Amino acid sequence: MGDDDQAWVRPRGQAWGNESQRAVLHAVAEDIAKRTEHKVVAIEALRSDGFLEFVAIAGDDAARDKMLGQASPLALDHIHALGQEMHGWWHIPGERLDDVTRAFLDEYGHKPDVPASELPHGWDPDDQLLRLLENEDGELRGMLYLDEPLSGVRPTPEVVAAINTEASVLFDAIVSIVERELYGEQVRMVTQARRAIEKVRPGLGVAELVAELSRGLEEALEVATVDVVEAGSVVAGLGDDGPHMTEVMRRQWERRGHVVVERDRTWSMKEEAVETPPSLTRLLDTYGLGSGLLVPIGSGEEYLGTLAMGRAPDAPRWIASEINAATIVAADLARLLLEARLAERERALNAELRGVDDYRRDMVLTLAHELRNPVSVLFTRLELLALEQPDGEARESLDALLRAARRIEDMVDDLMTLASVSDPERGATTQDVDLSALVHECAAFLAPTASLAGVELHLAVADDLVLVGEQAALERMVANLLSNAFKYTEAGGRVSMDVARASVDGVEGVRITCADTGIGIPSDEVDKVFTPFFRSSSPEARRRPGTGLGLAIIERVVTGHQGTIRLASDIGEGTTFTVWLPLAPPDEVG
Repeated sequence: MGDDDQAWVRPRGQAWGNESQRAVLHAVAEDIAKRTEHKVVAIEALRSDGFLEFVAIAGDDAARDKMLGQASPLALDHIHALGQEMHGWWHIPGERLDDVTRAFLDEYGHKPDVPASELPHGWDPDDQLLRLLENEDGELRGMLYLDEPLSGVRPTPEVVAAINTEASVLFDAIVSIVERELYGEQVRMVTQARRAIEKVRPGLGVAELVAELSRGLEEALEVATVDVVEAGSVVAGLGDDGPHMTEVMRRQWERRGHVVVERDRTWSMKEEAVETPPSLTRLLDTYGLGSGLLVPIGSGEEYLGTLAMGRAPDAPRWIASEINAATIVAADLARLLLEARLAERERALNAELRGVDDYRRDMVLTLAHELRNPVSVLFTRLELLALEQPDGEARESLDALLRAARRIEDMVDDLMTLASVSDPERGATTQDVDLSALVHECAAFLAPTASLAGVELHLAVADDLVLVGEQAALERMVANLLSNAFKYTEAGGRVSMDVARASVDGVEGVRITCADTGIGIPSDEVDKVFTPFFRSSSPEARRRPGTGLGLAIIERVVTGHQGTIRLASDIGEGTTFTVWLPLAPPDEVG
C-alpha cells in the first residue's frame, strides 16, 4: 500500500460481473452498433468501489484486446466542460481536447487507428460521443460510447434523436443488468452470511465468537477460507509483517476501503497497487489460495478486526458486488464483536463483584465467629453473678448487661444467617416442607412475644401447603416476618398472617401476607429496608432495638427460593409484606 501522495495507477481490473453477464452486454453492444449505424460500441459499468470498467466492446478487436476488463477512475469534468449536450448524449469534438484530457484518454481510453473523414463536418478519430447511463433516480450506472459512425460525419441533434428512438430500450437494459449485478450477487452473499451468523450461539466471548463465525461463514459462502481476525491478534505466517498489516487494515477502516491480495499485486481503494509482500504470498501458498479479500471490521473510529476470505487458484477474481457484500457482512460482524466484548466485560465485572461479595461474606462469618466466643464467656460470667442474687443498682446493671449481651448474641446469629443465605454455592439441602405446619409452629413459638407486647395475632393458614425448599431458612423467614411486625406495632395493635395457594404467570406457588397496624415506614425508606444494617431514621423506629439484618435475611431467603417479596406501608397505619414462593424446587422454576 503506498502513501496518498504516490503516483496513481490503473485500478484492479476484471472486477465486474461474471462471464455470462459480460456476454449479454457484448450482445447488447453489437445490437446497439447495428441500430445506431456505428462501427464501434463500448460499455463501461460503474463498480461499487467507484471505478468504471469496460465490460463490453463491439466492432474493434484492437480496442477490445487493450481495454476490455480495464478500469479507470470516474471523471466527468472534461465531459461537461468540453462536450456539447444533445438529447442525453455528449459530443466532444477532437479539437476541443486540451493536453490534460488527451493524457487522460491516452492512459484510460483507446484511439482508433483510422484517418479523419474528409466529408463536411466529418468524424475525427479524437471525437467522442457518449451517454451517461442513469437509473430512474438519476444515479449513474455506466457509460455508453459510440465511435466511427458509418455515415462518416459528426452527430446532429436530429441524428441523436433518431439514435434514442432506435436504441433507448437497450440503454435501460444495460442499466438493469448493471444493477442486477450490483445488488443480486450482493444480496445473495449477504443473505447466506447472515443465515450463518444467526446460528452462532449467543453470549460467547470474543475468542469463541471469532472461531465460530469463521467456521460458519466458511461453510455458508462459496469461498475456500474465511477467517475473522480480531485486531491485535497474531496471525501465523505473517511474521514481522503482522504489525504492518494491522496498520494497513486500520487505515483501510478509516477510509472505508478494502484490500485484494493476488499473487503478483495487492490492491486497495485510493492507493497505489504494490507487489504482493512475501508474507502474504506464503499465506496464499500455505492455504492453497489464489487470492484473498481483506475487509476491515470497525465501529465509529475504532478498528476491531478483519474479515479475511480466500479463493482457490482456479476461482474467479473478486468482483465489486462481492466486495460490497463483504463490507456489509463486516458491519454485522462489528456489532457481534462489540456485543462479545461487552459480555466479556460484564462477566469480568460480575466475577469481580462476586469476589467482593465473597470477601464480605467471609469477613462477616469471621467476625461472627470471633464474637461468639467472647459473648459466650460474657454470658457465663453474668449468669454466675446472677446466682449471687444482687439487688439495687447492681441488679439493674446486671440486667442491662444481660440485655446488651443478648443483643450482641442476636446480632451474631443474624450475621451468620445472613452470610449463609447469601451464599449461592453453600449447597443447602432442600426437602418437602410443610409450610402450613411451619407457620403454626413459628406463631406458637412467638406468641409469648406478641402477648408481652400487647399485640393481637391472627392466623389464616390453608391446610396441606407443601413446597420444596430449605427448612431452616423458611423458618427464619417466617419468624422474622412475625417478630418484625410485633416489634413495630404498638400495644393494642394487630398482626395478621395469611397463607394460601397462589399462581403467578402459570407457576403454582404459595402467597404469605404479613400485615400489621404498626408505625409504618417512611416512603423514602421503603426501597432501603432490605439493605443489610439499615435502620430507619424515624425516632419511633429507633426506640426499638435491632440489628438491621432481619429484613435483609427475609429478602435473601425469598430470592434463594426464586420467589418475590413486595412491601406496602403507610406512616401511622401499618405495613404489609407479601411473599410469593413457588411450590417446585428453585432449579425447576423457569
